[in-house]
Amino acid sequence: MLRVPLALLLAALLAPTLWRTVLARPPRACLREGRGTAPRGWVGCAGDPGPARDLAGAERLALGQPLDLNRASAVDLSGVPGLSLRLGEAVVADRTSRGPFERVEELVRVKGVGPARLARARPFLETKPGSSAVAGSAPVE
Repeated sequence: MLRVPLALLLAALLAPTLWRTVLARPPRACLREGRGTAPRGWVGCAGDPGPARDLAGAERLALGQPLDLNRASAVDLSGVPGLSLRLGEAVVADRTSRGPFERVEELVRVKGVGPARLARARPFLETKPGSSAVAGSAPVE
């Protein structure tokens, strides 16, 4: 007697999960990019409506995309595992005084960044060719 209500309860609890995993259409894969203009910006796909814009540092990190070491602000760098706000400020100061980083491995020239900290932050950082033109400037957001 208890089996029928228990089976109905189990079916009611599992139905939403079954719908999402088996029957619902999977989300479309796309290259994530920033869309829209301030103050109404969003992260969307390349084909979405609205003007394209560069992703902010926090958006890049949230999407698993690396930050450009020569363009990132101190606040953006503080979101990278292994780096703090103080180290982010030191990276920006070093970049301003000594010039852009040619490779991510050059981050060890900043006081407080050693091989272990670099190994932790390395997957989240990159240096893009041509990004040295904005080495001392703040990122445009």
